[in-house]
Amino acid sequence: MRDTTRAGEALKPFADSTELSLFTVEEIRSIRLSGTTRSIIQKLNRFPRDNPPAELETPPKSPATPGESTRRSRSTAEKGEHKATLRCPVAREFQLARDHHPILASTGCSKDFCQAGRAVHTDEPRIGENRTVETVEKEAEGFLRELLKEGFFETEEAFNNRLADVLREIREGAREGAIRGSRHHETVGGNWLQTPVELEFGIRRSWRNARKCIMRSHCEELKLCDLRKITSSTEMASELVQKMAEAFNGGNILPTVFVFPPRKVNSRGPMIWNHQLLEFAGYETEDGSVLGDPASIALTKAILELGWEPPSPKGKWDLLPLVVMAENDVPVMIEIPPPLSNLVHIRHPRYTDQFAKLDLKWAAFPMLTRLGFDIGGVQYTAAPFAGWFMDAEIGVRDLADTFRYNALPDVARALGLLAGAGSETESLEDLPEYERLSMLSRAQTELTYAVYWSYQQAKVSMSDSLTASMKWCRYDDEFKAKNGFRLPADPYWLAPPQGAIVPVWHRGGAPCYQPKPMISKHVQDPLKAWERERPILYTAKKAFKAISSTALTRPTFQEKSMTDDGVSLAWDKQHKREVVKTVGQRQTPRRFKAFHKHVSNKRKPASPCQLSVSVYFCSAGTFAEKIAAKLSIRLNELAKSIPNVSVCSTIRPLNQLLASSLTTDHLILVIVSSTGQGEVPPNGAEFITASDQSRCEDMRIPETRFRYAIYGNGDSRYSATYNGAATTIERSFRQFGGLAIAGGLFQGDTAIYTTALQAVNPWWAKLQPAIQGLATDSPKLKRAYTDETHGNSHSAELADFQTEAKSRFRVRSQQLLGDFESASVVDVSPPVRENHHGSYRVTLDIGDKTYEDLGCIQVLPINAPAKVRRAVRALGVNGSDRITLGISDTANPTYSSFLTSYIDLEAPLQTLDWLKDSLATSSAALDQGKLTTSSSLDVLEYLHTSAILPAPTAFTDTIILALSPLHPRTYSIASSLSYTFPSKSNLSSTHNRLDMLAKPFP
Repeated sequence: MRDTTRAGEALKPFADSTELSLFTVEEIRSIRLSGTTRSIIQKLNRFPRDNPPAELETPPKSPATPGESTRRSRSTAEKGEHKATLRCPVAREFQLARDHHPILASTGCSKDFCQAGRAVHTDEPRIGENRTVETVEKEAEGFLRELLKEGFFETEEAFNNRLADVLREIREGAREGAIRGSRHHETVGGNWLQTPVELEFGIRRSWRNARKCIMRSHCEELKLCDLRKITSSTEMASELVQKMAEAFNGGNILPTVFVFPPRKVNSRGPMIWNHQLLEFAGYETEDGSVLGDPASIALTKAILELGWEPPSPKGKWDLLPLVVMAENDVPVMIEIPPPLSNLVHIRHPRYTDQFAKLDLKWAAFPMLTRLGFDIGGVQYTAAPFAGWFMDAEIGVRDLADTFRYNALPDVARALGLLAGAGSETESLEDLPEYERLSMLSRAQTELTYAVYWSYQQAKVSMSDSLTASMKWCRYDDEFKAKNGFRLPADPYWLAPPQGAIVPVWHRGGAPCYQPKPMISKHVQDPLKAWERERPILYTAKKAFKAISSTALTRPTFQEKSMTDDGVSLAWDKQHKREVVKTVGQRQTPRRFKAFHKHVSNKRKPASPCQLSVSVYFCSAGTFAEKIAAKLSIRLNELAKSIPNVSVCSTIRPLNQLLASSLTTDHLILVIVSSTGQGEVPPNGAEFITASDQSRCEDMRIPETRFRYAIYGNGDSRYSATYNGAATTIERSFRQFGGLAIAGGLFQGDTAIYTTALQAVNPWWAKLQPAIQGLATDSPKLKRAYTDETHGNSHSAELADFQTEAKSRFRVRSQQLLGDFESASVVDVSPPVRENHHGSYRVTLDIGDKTYEDLGCIQVLPINAPAKVRRAVRALGVNGSDRITLGISDTANPTYSSFLTSYIDLEAPLQTLDWLKDSLATSSAALDQGKLTTSSSLDVLEYLHTSAILPAPTAFTDTIILALSPLHPRTYSIASSLSYTFPSKSNLSSTHNRLDMLAKPFP
């Protein structure tokens, strides 16, 4: 999302997140620590994109014969309408866009004047002004119809009831008021209370409609922080800072909109003075120069008048305090606390000393605070939008613009670019224009690279321009393929400065239109609004206040709903996206229904002699697509040596998987990356919804069953979300009747490989022989299905799972030997007790281990001895005996050490396939739900007391390998002794301590 007043800031959500770790009380007492941290800096290679469509050419005309000219003219007149359509090949696209969007706002252009060259169009809609009641009603109805189209209403009757309630609420709140451009007072529309579900849809759709933003492909990941109950300036300031700390998430930024109450009729609404939450001061000096950011001069003066005391001495990187102003309230000022106020120092890996002398810095994240949301006629004038930067915003605009920090001449001198220009050259201005352009371009390239590298080193989310461009092009292409028209686009803002290097540069001709809901600027400047209101509010209220950020309570990492009143909650239950009709049955949005019908009625017959292989990807970023492309190359090489294999030439998003492809002769390969908190990315979410619908409708699985294999691109350091999307998709494939090959789901772990691409190699080593076996022994396809229908095929799958599990545990063994060292718990506050449900502060003595400032550290909470003894007793094994992992007799861990450091005894089992034979021969009635949801330790003890657990034999290793591995918890390091107390950096091991927060399981 770009701020149209200042240099733009693009938003990009993150792929994975660091969660608040959960521990048992016993785990807090026994913790192991990893002192090694690693950052993988990936060099993004450009992928070829489709060429832009060629210009329409007029076919050559043949010479006209006598009289033909007259006939041709008559024909042209008779078919004038058809010919006019041919002259405008995008007319159908425009019409589809009009039909799809009930409300289209002005872009400021006319048939005589185009404003495409303007950063801000003169006639763009603004928020903060009155509108007629008819306009508000029209926009509210248009918004509700979008909800209806997207499946948020179960029936037309539910939609009509909701529309009637909304229109009644608008009319009841209507008042007499002035409208801009009109000399007379009119009846202006009131507000209507949007439910959290409606509001979340509205902010996501507004982002998708933002024609100036290149990061809209992540709109479905946008989170809502509902703050509409807050009505005072003091609450606004404190809540915004606290909630932003949650969204910052230690650098793994969660894109979030913080929505305060909407404006009322005849009012300005709540406002925020700052353009950004993190904004640098700009001080005018006596000689006319500016110290700091020239774009902030007016804001700095206004905040100084409020009584702000800047640092002494003043600097060019002084962060301004945040100033907020609730409706009918005075301004409140608050300093931004660490870690939000920590700046990223811009460094360069090849020009270390040169960039250190430049002393360039920037804020860690963008948070646009002067933009609002226009949703269904409701105007949210204070709705800060937090995300992350794109490299070019800082390296090409904020630091490089001549009217901002103008850093490029200094960068060019620091890099020595002027050294070869001759001794008479003292500055860039002395050079011919073409040489000056060359040097400034080189300086800009190195500065942009330094920006991205620095944010990677600081472990703060950032997007590079090439990746952002590729993702936008793919998202826009997918949208057009599905809807017949492109998303709104303003090339002035979308095209990054690298020109032809990035694909979006060549996408001319994209339609520039503006649907609603939308993101808008405020019609008023908050500084001028305060000047008008100050005389009135000073007599009615106290003067402005400054509150201390140090008095704020710690963020709670829990979202709160806007309202708990019975009416709102009842409406939410009735209209949420997946409506619960009966127990175990959900209604699916209607856009999926045709797909379900296709699944049940239109499966193609299987071919007995040909194996067709297709590759799909599912990812919010671009890395899964890159892995899929490389996999397709490997498959094509493999197909050359196997006559019975054909590989689809195109890799596609998972949402484009057709039901007609789910046949016995088809192998589906999917590369999956999780997003957010382990959710399935948007380009695979429709497939998951379709799978859920097929299960709810008890759709019969046909006898022709497809094969599949899934690669999960995950990172085990994020244990709560590790390959969550891949696991969900694998479960959906089984529900569709799929049969797994090569173990089904391979959980790649980028935490234990130097590069993520290396993590794919073990999967390919399993996948390649599996494909060869299917292709060379086609009767095997039928045998696999026949065996499974008789309940015997799980033996082969169990063997595959066991082999994969041994491989993972062997890697974990190497980690434990090389990466992890013991740390002693020296203090727990408050004291550990069983009925404590809050967080503990755990202080660790880590000896002589060192770590980087603002880095990350991994903590492995090993299982307590008492818990391990319970597991050993339930399994009926000798704790000193060794489990077979295929390492060596001495390197294989004992059962006790394996259950202590390798297994998460609090997590459910990974598979129950090993239990099928025992359950089939047992007469005991077991609680299946308990087996799949309870902790591994509880299940083992439950089976032991039920006499179901197999006797201790070689099969015991199979049971243990089915237990979930113990994953480290990853923490961001906010500071260190060497950073806080430089003179005490060489403290003895007894004082080298680390504090962390741990929350026990309920």
